[in-house]
Order: sequence, then structure tokens, then C-alpha cells
Amino acid sequence: MSFEKLPLHDAILQQITIDWENSVTTFNLLGFLKVSKPASPCSLKFNGVTDFRCPRNNDWGLSNLILDSSFTNGEYHIQMQSGDTISIKAKGYEFK
Repeated sequence: MSFEKLPLHDAILQQITIDWENSVTTFNLLGFLKVSKPASPCSLKFNGVTDFRCPRNNDWGLSNLILDSSFTNGEYHIQMQSGDTISIKAKGYEFK
């Protein structure tokens, strides 16, 4: 499944961990994987990370919900409902 089609809209971002030694960044989420079902624990793991930017300015107000995701110019972008955009350069990702 392409990055843009992952069920990330309205997912709740709980935690981000960085495994510096192994170049892995993991997002622990509660995602709405099935329509009309409660949010389920899931993870989005980026492998071969070479750049990670995570501003938390909350320009649109406090929120830990994901609005949108995209992949452009070799970077993964996660737009938060706070107005912040998390950017990751990585070789790939896994969604479980």
C-alpha cells in the first residue's frame, strides 16, 4: 500500500521513538483501521532514517491527531491537525 493510502487520517499519535543506532524511527498510534470500529494500536516504522524533523508549534491549536500524509521529493510528511508537519527521510516504512 502506498504511503498516502495508509489509514492515518484521524489516527492518534501517542509516542515517537528514535533508535539512533539502527536508524529507525517508530510512531506508536491508535488508528481507525476499520470503519465504525474503535481505534486500534498500530505502528508506523521508518527504516534507514537520515533526517527527522518534528516541530511542535501548534499553530492551529493543540492536537495529537494526524490530518494527512504524503510522500514528495524523497520525504515522508505527516501533517498534524495542530498545523505541524513531521518530515522523515528514510529508505522505507512498515505499517502494522
